[in-house]
Amino acid sequence: MMDAVLVTGGAGYVGSHAVRRLLEDDRRVVVLDDLSTGHREVVTLFERVYGPEQFCFEHVNLLDSRALVSVFERHNFCGIIDFAARTLVGESQDEPYRYFENNVIAFQNLLDVGKGVPIVKSSTAATYGEPRAEHIPLKENYQQNWITDGGFEKSLLMPAAVDFETLLGWYKKHIAFKLSEEDIALLKIPTNVYGITKMMDERMLLYAEREAGGRYVVLRYFNAAGADPSRLIGEDHDPETHLIPIVLQVALGQREKMTVFGDDYATPDGTAVRDYISVVELADAHIKSLDMLLAGGRSATYNLGRGQGVSVREILEAAREVTGHGIPEAIGPRRSGDPATLIADASRIQRDMGWAARETLHELLESAWHWHRLHPCGYRVVQEERFNPFWNRWVNVAAHRADRPWRGETQSMEGSDDMVYDPECYLCPGNTRTSGDVNPDYKGVWTFENDFPTLVLDAYQTQAQLGPYLSRTSRGVCEVVVYTPNHAQRLSTLSLDAFVQVIDAWAEIYDRLGKVPEIVYPLIFENSGTVMGNSQPHPHGQVYAYCEIPDLMVKPQLAMFESHREKTGRCFVCDANRVEVGDGRRILIDRPHVLAYVPFAAQFPYDVIIVPKAHAASLLDLDGEERRDLAAGLRDVLSGLDGLFAAPYHYTLALMQAPTDGVDRGYHMQIHITSLLRGPGLRKHVVGADIFGNLINPSDPDMTAEEIRWAMRRADKG
Repeated sequence: MMDAVLVTGGAGYVGSHAVRRLLEDDRRVVVLDDLSTGHREVVTLFERVYGPEQFCFEHVNLLDSRALVSVFERHNFCGIIDFAARTLVGESQDEPYRYFENNVIAFQNLLDVGKGVPIVKSSTAATYGEPRAEHIPLKENYQQNWITDGGFEKSLLMPAAVDFETLLGWYKKHIAFKLSEEDIALLKIPTNVYGITKMMDERMLLYAEREAGGRYVVLRYFNAAGADPSRLIGEDHDPETHLIPIVLQVALGQREKMTVFGDDYATPDGTAVRDYISVVELADAHIKSLDMLLAGGRSATYNLGRGQGVSVREILEAAREVTGHGIPEAIGPRRSGDPATLIADASRIQRDMGWAARETLHELLESAWHWHRLHPCGYRVVQEERFNPFWNRWVNVAAHRADRPWRGETQSMEGSDDMVYDPECYLCPGNTRTSGDVNPDYKGVWTFENDFPTLVLDAYQTQAQLGPYLSRTSRGVCEVVVYTPNHAQRLSTLSLDAFVQVIDAWAEIYDRLGKVPEIVYPLIFENSGTVMGNSQPHPHGQVYAYCEIPDLMVKPQLAMFESHREKTGRCFVCDANRVEVGDGRRILIDRPHVLAYVPFAAQFPYDVIIVPKAHAASLLDLDGEERRDLAAGLRDVLSGLDGLFAAPYHYTLALMQAPTDGVDRGYHMQIHITSLLRGPGLRKHVVGADIFGNLINPSDPDMTAEEIRWAMRRADKG
């Protein structure tokens, strides 16, 4: 097993984005977090998507040195990225020892246990104190230059619960590394306890390298904002003190107004100016820094920022443009210790590593707005009822049930059969079926009438009523569609050309059976895998062509088409597509002609819908290019599902197309894929409330979509 990267504070805002980037790079990650400010929901997401081989969570506080030693005994670490810290400036003034303990003593423990392991340390612009205008933009050597010029006679620490000398006393009592005169001069520069504790950490790294040889990178960043493009992780603090989230909370109506603290600064519009940086680009800088150390690079300190200042008023105006909301504001007094301007000079890291912040303010705000709009209450486990328009029914989504203990039966996830030809298979070419018929030597898709049909056209005539009971003639056609003569193939492993042939065959079947006068609904479907009741591994599907419109899904869906059109004048499938694309969290593929997603109100954990973007009633409405795109998209999804549990996926697939009774209902075709699986070998049992009440989905559709996307990305990598 490869050595892991330890990320402390990896369940927090910036830390979670760095962890996701590491995991997306196929690295093994151990997150250590006490969840005092981090989020269990983030950990659950990473556990579900990336699995125990790639991700491990250690619920440990760095102050617990014994538990920390145990973590290092269980794992081999190639590097450390340290985000663990308390970060609220105001709180640090009121509770200084809490900050000293969590930011300094805890960091000493990490340095003691991780001796010699390269470390990337998350630091802050708060170490710069209140720089004068002539020093803006700030370079990394600002403090050293200030000391060289004479420094400060007294600490610049603003009023706090303890004085500067008390902080130094705590350091001398608890920390092994002695403070030099230079160290003390540097510690006088920050204006708050938080900044002082971070400067202490930076000096401790210097001494730790001298003592044990552990190289390091210190990253001083300014104002992080934004969210991951997946829209699954973002900023959620309690209490919220950062400007951009507060502005967006006003836009959401969660706050009455935005208070601007001071409009009389020596800045162009009178409000404070700061350097804002995308959290995604911030995470990228941490990874680049770690890679530099792992490649043998020297210890260094870097600023992270865009090098461009943005005022509070400019943030407000840009947020109004992005959100489309007015965002009322009020002017308040300046906050003590707030500098007029803080802008980073990040040229050093660009020169050394090629890193530069490129995301514009509007792009940053758009990603932040998308996150806050989709997560107005921040992280939370989904437990609600959702209406599924595709089934015209309500579903109980109860994601917390995914964590309940299970001691029951698990399902075998057998591998695929590698025999190209099986002499015992009743679908292979040349073999004799139970009916006595001999299969032809077919080369491509082959269709034949089912030997044991549920529906036949020459069924006996019956129509009766027995009290509330009714009976009628069961008439129709049942066929078997064999996709390929190759016994070892699956729909997901067909070449694209072969898959297109299957799509064309489905279209031909729908057209041919739809022209039979008695047939009003040809349902084309496939059951794959024993979990879904299929014991025949040879790749094939089935057709049930009904003489009555089926009750279970088709009739409710037709009613939904009608009622939605009456209310809105639009197609509910087109509207669902727009909602899913606008949300983005559940999209699996977005191709030129085809969209695939896990629906908002998925009934089962891994429900997938594939929909032509064109308003097509059936496959017959799609041209050759659109059918090929559909084949490519469907194959990509199925290949990803095969990789979900590292075994051929067990599923049911159905083509929902317009009835063939000649009535134009404005139908929009869909392909549905569902499974009874809720995890590797774990079956979702449809019992109790699922049968007599509402179906219960024990997974968050956002999370299962990310699981499938990750499996699809792995499949693409080969």
